[in-house]
Amino acid sequence: VELYEKYRGKVQFVVIDLDQKHAAVQEELVKKFYKGYIPHVVVLNRDGKPAYNASGEVDEKEISKILDGALE
Repeated sequence: VELYEKYRGKVQFVVIDLDQKHAAVQEELVKKFYKGYIPHVVVLNRDGKPAYNASGEVDEKEISKILDGALE
C-alpha cells in the first residue's frame, strides 16, 4: 500500500492470482516471467525489460530503489 501511494501515477502495479483464471495478457506475463515460486516479483523498466525478476520476499526499501531506477 505504501509503495502504491508513493508511486501512484508513475508506475502500474499488476497482481496476478495464480489460483484464478487469467486474461490473455496476464497469461502472457505469467509465461514470460514467472519462475514457479511464490511470491514472485517482476519490475519492468520503461522498455518493458525486467529491471528485477526474482522469487521470494522483497523488502519495501529494495523495491523502492528498483522502482526509482526503472523510472530513470
